[in-house]
Amino acid sequence: MTDSGSERLSTANLTWSDEGTPFSRQFSDIYFSRENGIRETDYVFLEHNQLAHRLKKLDCESGDFTIGETGFGTGLNFLCAWQLRDQVAPNCYLNFVSVEKYPLAKDDLSKALGFWPELSDYADLLIARYPILTPGWHRIRFLQQRVDLTLFLGDALNGYSNFQGKIDAWFLDGFAPAKNQPMWSPLLFNEINRLSATGASFSTFTAAAQVREGMKKAGFKVERVKGFANKRHMLRGDLIEPSQQLSDYSASAPWFNLPKQTGKTRTAIVIGAGMAGTSAAHSLASRGWQVTLLEQSNKIADGASGNRQGILYCKLSSERSIQSDFYQAGYLYTSQQLPQLLGTDQEKIYWQKCGVLQLAYNSQETERQSRFIVYNPQPETLVYPVSPQQASTIAGVELDEGGLFYPEGAWVTPAALCQAQTAHPNVTVRCGSGIARIERAREIWKLVDRKDNVIAESEVVIIANAHDALRFEQTKFLPFKAIRGQTTEVPGKKQIPLKTVLCGKGYIGPAIDGDHHIGATFNLRCNDNECRPKDHRTNLDEITELAPELAKKLAFEQLDIEKLSGRVGFRCASPDYLPLVGPVPDYAAFMQDYAPLRKDASQKLMIPARYLPGLYITAGHGSKGLTSCPLAGELLAAYISQSVFPVATNLTHALHPGRFIIRDLIRNKR
Repeated sequence: MTDSGSERLSTANLTWSDEGTPFSRQFSDIYFSRENGIRETDYVFLEHNQLAHRLKKLDCESGDFTIGETGFGTGLNFLCAWQLRDQVAPNCYLNFVSVEKYPLAKDDLSKALGFWPELSDYADLLIARYPILTPGWHRIRFLQQRVDLTLFLGDALNGYSNFQGKIDAWFLDGFAPAKNQPMWSPLLFNEINRLSATGASFSTFTAAAQVREGMKKAGFKVERVKGFANKRHMLRGDLIEPSQQLSDYSASAPWFNLPKQTGKTRTAIVIGAGMAGTSAAHSLASRGWQVTLLEQSNKIADGASGNRQGILYCKLSSERSIQSDFYQAGYLYTSQQLPQLLGTDQEKIYWQKCGVLQLAYNSQETERQSRFIVYNPQPETLVYPVSPQQASTIAGVELDEGGLFYPEGAWVTPAALCQAQTAHPNVTVRCGSGIARIERAREIWKLVDRKDNVIAESEVVIIANAHDALRFEQTKFLPFKAIRGQTTEVPGKKQIPLKTVLCGKGYIGPAIDGDHHIGATFNLRCNDNECRPKDHRTNLDEITELAPELAKKLAFEQLDIEKLSGRVGFRCASPDYLPLVGPVPDYAAFMQDYAPLRKDASQKLMIPARYLPGLYITAGHGSKGLTSCPLAGELLAAYISQSVFPVATNLTHALHPGRFIIRDLIRNKR
């Protein structure tokens, strides 16, 4: 099962009353009370989960609170919970988790929420960040407001059975049980039990017997209380029998169990201030952690994150895959973070949402794109096919080939994004801090420099220094490889109006300060740090093949290859080209505990994985750091703070740092 489940996503089919309220044709039911939907939400969900009282208790501690919901609908419950948090506990971090099988189109959402002008400030923020409607989990962050919405688009059971996180209060708000049986199934109630935190509560508008008995069997003490307005009864309850069960995913692969929580002081150290490190630091800092970021260079983003122009895009496959799901999720997450972190006033200086054209530059790519269009159709807001003429109009230059256009694609100056992430007041940056080794003493990690000085220490350490992680004893087993990449800077002519990024074997983006940046070569077995003329030639040739008219206008044939500028960086990649994100395994323990897999890979070894306490890694992002690093930072923050995970459980497994140990044991390579 992939992140998105197997179903095809359909939007809500609505009719509208004379008063302007939405009605679901799929379920023949209303979305909210015609009399007063806000009062109904306040009564049924906020009051009967005692949210005001519980949030106030957390406010003085700057804690966090997580609400789970079984039907997002118009987002009314989310907005009301957010408003209540602001009123009674502004220092509390709010996580809201929800699912929706038939999401409203953005225009319908805006129309529905327009019914509640008293919520307009919150509704405007939701509408601005409302995700592209693709199946799967979406992490939507409201950075300035300290609110996260984690929304699954698809079947509720598919979503929650492939999810990690602990819920403090449940809003059971699907359409009525008689009209929407799957939303009120025993299987879903079991998942609610599994995901409930100690002391979790629930409430729901219905008093149906199947819901009452189902929640009792799921470990809740259930009360029938007075319903809203003219409704006689509703249900509420509290968890009395916490679940000990794992998700189906974790039960089948115990080496993916979550590590025990560490970091009682909520302080952490991150080694490496490239995009992987700054993303992790920012995600933790925004949740109240104090983070020290150590960088061996004299400035941040001095390695592979130092290119003047990076490209945010995702190359989706024609068949669904783990890689495609992860990079699509990362692409969507970064694209909605850029305006929040870099600001719209910085657009065209440090970033530009100019879109990305993936051109069908040869017969193989043409065939791949044709299969993609047939077998993996997507909303046009994510990607759509274009003819050569349409591509030329989008790009502003004549193109011989059509392709796929990603309207949310962008170019970004990675160093500017890293700077924005480290500007958080909870992040301290220390450049010129080289780490020679990591040692552990008395439950504390000590970071030692080349002169044997302990320069920092913490319960929690994140390794984010790319292939330099192989220098540390704790992570030397990781199968990283360094891939040399060289970019080329071409003096531009300002009258050439390239308006979007062109991608094929290489890429070229709109000019920055009159210059175009072309990249990037891919050299596995080369350690040369200096720019090489032959690599400049490779970059120019690839763009000439991709867009010959553009190459002519930029006068590639007149350039002196020996005098061209560029930049060399070394990408850190893993064998499966997915990053490694999560807790660092105790290598010796893994080898001992799972050694029987060498002889029989089908064995059901129920031995929980052992990790190095408080040690984590985010590395191996290759050439896709803009797409993967910010979401990886969210994933690490979830591991470390034991909060809501931003991606499905099967994706956390696919990124797990211990996966190559298990694979090699099964293949008898270790």
